[in-house]
Amino acid sequence: MIILGRVLVFFGVLAILHAGYSAVQCRTYYKLLEEEFVSLPLDIYIQCVLGMLLGCVGVVLVAGEFKEIKAAAEMASKTWESLGNRPSFYTFNHRGRAMFANLPQSGTW
Repeated sequence: MIILGRVLVFFGVLAILHAGYSAVQCRTYYKLLEEEFVSLPLDIYIQCVLGMLLGCVGVVLVAGEFKEIKAAAEMASKTWESLGNRPSFYTFNHRGRAMFANLPQSGTW
């Protein structure tokens, strides 16, 4: 599957590059004929979209199998009371210690 994905990415990028080259060539052709450039031909748009789709499918195939996100497995061992408890957000070393280092420690202001 990975080799197929890489081939699809290669052909997708190749199609997008060819569509870009065709767009530049079309503009140059219109300039040589001294005609007004209105828009690109439909086949260039189709080629660009197909190249993008091939590239996207190829990238998904190269990425491999996705793992399922299981939040329930971690939460199964916790009680409802501990859900609000987030010890990873506790900070004991903060700038308050340095800011109030000069205050008296007696507890009265």
